[in-house]
Amino acid sequence: MDTLTQPAWLIYILPFAWLLMGLSTAAHVLLNKRDPKSAFGWIALCIILPVAGPILYLVFGINRVHNRAQRNYLVKVPRDALLTIAEPPGTNFRPLSNIGENLTEKGLSDCLDFRILENGESLYPAMLEHINGASKRILLSSYIFDNNSSGIAIAEALAAAVKRGVDVKVIVDGMGEFMSLPRIGGRLKQLGVPFQRFNPISLFPPALNINMRSHRKLLIIDGEWAFTGGQNIGDRHLANNIKNPHRVLDIHFQLRGKIVDELEWAFLQDWYYCLNKDSPPPFEGSNVSKPDANIWARLVLDGPNKDLDKLNHLIVGVISAATREVLIMTPYFLPTFDLIGALIAAHLRGVSVQILLPGHNNIELVHWAMQNTLKQLLESGLDIRYQPPPFVHSKLLLVDDEYALIGSANMDPRSLRLNYELGLEVFSKHVNGCLREHFISRAKSSAPVTLEQINGRSLPVKLRDSLMWLFSPYL
Repeated sequence: MDTLTQPAWLIYILPFAWLLMGLSTAAHVLLNKRDPKSAFGWIALCIILPVAGPILYLVFGINRVHNRAQRNYLVKVPRDALLTIAEPPGTNFRPLSNIGENLTEKGLSDCLDFRILENGESLYPAMLEHINGASKRILLSSYIFDNNSSGIAIAEALAAAVKRGVDVKVIVDGMGEFMSLPRIGGRLKQLGVPFQRFNPISLFPPALNINMRSHRKLLIIDGEWAFTGGQNIGDRHLANNIKNPHRVLDIHFQLRGKIVDELEWAFLQDWYYCLNKDSPPPFEGSNVSKPDANIWARLVLDGPNKDLDKLNHLIVGVISAATREVLIMTPYFLPTFDLIGALIAAHLRGVSVQILLPGHNNIELVHWAMQNTLKQLLESGLDIRYQPPPFVHSKLLLVDDEYALIGSANMDPRSLRLNYELGLEVFSKHVNGCLREHFISRAKSSAPVTLEQINGRSLPVKLRDSLMWLFSPYL
């Protein structure tokens, strides 16, 4: 009896191997994908392309960002000294405050001072004043730290603080640092400023991941004052320089109170992660709780190392709890399906919903994808407006009369799922009122986006925008 040659064996084995590959891939999809449309799409692809489908899923379909972040970001700074208050006396922030409390398992911290700093013209002088006056420690974290006049001024002030004995620590994101060449890291080294790169980019060993970036912005002075928000460090935030075609409008915030301890603890988490130090010393705060404070706040940290998409759940939750008004200002608006549903539901129950987006975007691909997203919201009657140039990088969510969400996160998948972000819930009628004034002033100069505009796009433009929308999780 003739034995089968090797090619003949392959003819019999390959169909079973393809079947096993397809079934294994389908099982992995069913067990790990949360979106049924995404799961169905991958399974259908594996049926249509029994060899290429599983390979494509292996390369593009598996969420390695989440797995890698949970494996690598293991640091946990002990924080027994950080006391929060679930229901501050004399306040009535529920049910809005329930959402963040359940997500973070933390109450609220007092905020004794809250200042709004608009654009670099207000922010950088305030930062420099506090850096120059620091006597104990300076902690600075930024996604972008440009090596230009604004960045150099801050770098030199940090170096002067080091010389007078202040403990200085600086974190710069490993990819954001490349936004300005030569990189600021070289100058910081020359000046003797201690700094770390968050997930540095390198060729050898290869580390070219564009995900898992630290988008957080923090400056903490002596444990007493903190600056946080959406502004990076660089000349692009000098909005009065009308000759600069890349200038940006943005807002930042200066805080004082027990909430500063929370922000300092958050910085140290990232600092020890950059040092690969898994067992750091316990943190002790510098501030004492003031139960009679008029402003209360809660830190919400999010990133791919978390089990929950905390910021996305928080945003959906507070919008779902709104009874009167929802105001959103964001530079990048690629909402998840649950966020779209929450916005439409809020509008249908009579809540006034208004969304301000930049009419001129610094990332054109994102603008194209956003246009494809807006149709469903406009069909439901939401008020969406484009702010005039220059590019507006501000991030705000205001709900009813007492709630504001500020911080570093945009309303897009990169911020809400791939980046390390920092959100700060602020409960205060005064703060809400001031931020609402800022929002309304921007809305008055903004142009409504109409359904006719979106439907009137040419077919090539619609196809372009739809194609970019498909890639929105990676923009």
